Amino acid sequence: MDGFDARVAADRDAVAISFEGVSLTYGEFDMRVNRLARYLVGIGVGPESLVGLAMRRSLDLVVGMYAIVRAGGAYVPLDPDHPVERIAHIVETADPVAVLTRAVDGVDVGAGVRVVDVSGLDLSGVSGSAVSVSELGGVVRPQSPAYVIFTSGSTGRPKGVAVSHEAIVNQLVWMAEFYGLTAEDVYLQKTATTFDVSLWGYFLPLRSGGRLVVATADGHRDPVYVAE
Repeated sequence: MDGFDARVAADRDAVAISFEGVSLTYGEFDMRVNRLARYLVGIGVGPESLVGLAMRRSLDLVVGMYAIVRAGGAYVPLDPDHPVERIAHIVETADPVAVLTRAVDGVDVGAGVRVVDVSGLDLSGVSGSAVSVSELGGVVRPQSPAYVIFTSGSTGRPKGVAVSHEAIVNQLVWMAEFYGLTAEDVYLQKTATTFDVSLWGYFLPLRSGGRLVVATADGHRDPVYVAE
């Protein structure tokens, strides 16, 4: 998150993210992330803990993703359009502290797990200032997981693969240099969160000071929409 934080400090008023005609500046996005992160810490999220992320592409999805990492946890992407059995298996295997979702996504994650409808949360009374290390329930190390993605594997049953902060940062630094992304660039994110390459789309633009445009849930199937 250090790269993103540096961009927030450099220009809080620059547009960070856009979705369906709504845009948030770096400052606005950062405050939303910090508020949700504090809520997550309050329900037990911290270093080494997992949090499910069961939402279609939206501003809430990106805020949730960043907030989980900000709280020290690792996010586990769950595709609302996947079979109920697959989602339930991943949740049972990952045993997350909670699953973030929205009522509109209608995701059934099964029983026995805390479900948080972020669209119904009132966090107006929660501070949006930077989350300090002392607020976290432990220390986030370079080797700590930032996200856990489940692949089918050779058996056809989803298997979790944890990716560390260290690995992600190394890749992001290399990609930023290789592609030469700057604050003038606009990045269209249209990849499902359950694919590992989606991570670069969500984190690379905001680390580079650019603008992230999140495609609607089915927008990637419409070439006219993508072109516009």
